[in-house]
Amino acid sequence: MECMDKSSEFLMRSTLHDMANVLAGVKGIVDLNLPGQPISQRDRQRLEAVIDEGIATLERCRHLTMATLPDDSLEPGEAWREQVMEELEPMGTLFRSRFELVFEGAPEWDQWPGKLLRGYVRAVTRQVMPFAKGAVMNIHCNAGPTGWGFQWSPAPALPESLGPGAEDRPLDICSRWAARAGSALDATLLCEAGTLSARIPRGR
Repeated sequence: MECMDKSSEFLMRSTLHDMANVLAGVKGIVDLNLPGQPISQRDRQRLEAVIDEGIATLERCRHLTMATLPDDSLEPGEAWREQVMEELEPMGTLFRSRFELVFEGAPEWDQWPGKLLRGYVRAVTRQVMPFAKGAVMNIHCNAGPTGWGFQWSPAPALPESLGPGAEDRPLDICSRWAARAGSALDATLLCEAGTLSARIPRGR
């Protein structure tokens, strides 16, 4: 049997590690529940959030393994942002934080690359969420003739998982997906003055 190449080995290890964490999270919530008693609303939300993260991990892993990308056809801005907020909600539950998403731009440019860009935003947000410390993570998005932009705050530093060459190191699946989707979108990241900024050009 031929030896597994390094990138495939990293991907397999990341997947197993992440799914083990998901199962441990589910078990932890169940173990804290009183035997014979219905699960509380708070624990139900936590359980659903952990499972949602597990589903996202498997979907990202499938794309990474098969070298495919989600759909990136343009979608209307308002519906796109509503979907972003829906996808971020479980993360807010896990980090006991909330999100504020603000749009700036002319209506004629308010069209966004669909599932691919949403997946990128979700993955990057996951990397900066610890900075929120149980408070609010602000996400500012803008659109114009040259492309799309995002700013996350607070973000006092660029997470190591989003730095140059991150995809060549052992990382979790979410970090790997941020690197893969960011590369496909030709995204550039910059962190300064407590804000992480991403820029995605049109016509890539």
